[in-house]
Amino acid sequence: MTQWDAVTVVGVGLIGGSIGLALQRRGLARRVIGVGRRESSLRRAQHLGVVTSTTTSLQTGVAQAELVVVATPVETVVQRVQEAASYCPQGTVITDAASTKQSIVEAIECSACSDSFVGSHPMAGSEKTGPEFAHHGLFEERLVVVTPTRKTPAQHTEVVERFWKSLGARTVRMNPAAHDEAVASASH
Repeated sequence: MTQWDAVTVVGVGLIGGSIGLALQRRGLARRVIGVGRRESSLRRAQHLGVVTSTTTSLQTGVAQAELVVVATPVETVVQRVQEAASYCPQGTVITDAASTKQSIVEAIECSACSDSFVGSHPMAGSEKTGPEFAHHGLFEERLVVVTPTRKTPAQHTEVVERFWKSLGARTVRMNPAAHDEAVASASH
């Protein structure tokens, strides 16, 4: 039932690590490549089985990816998406797991990589961080908001929705501004 040969997860903490574990547990990806900044974190993630291989080079990590998930802190998502898009094979779809969407989507839409990116936000997580807290079932029965715009290719939106559903999540489409407003209301 493998859907992807290679999925790259940029940021292998709780969310990224849980994505890696779920992909492997469900047999959805032959390879799950973890990209991070620190060798020590990447070694720990690979030792825990969160990913099948690791690298600190984003260029190397996405070179064969069919799908890239950026699971880094909000303030680094735009840069990581733009950088990944410049190294990915043509046709690779990129999504993220950030909790805010409008500023991220607007910044990416103004760049050359806008046709490969579909924003998403899994409503899952924990107060704990790091790959040691990753869990293969983190997304089961959880909601993931997918935030395409008028510029987003429909087939890429479908890939991202299929990806999250394959991890056991439910998806809903929402425009980025409405997402941020809804999350802000719920948070308060």
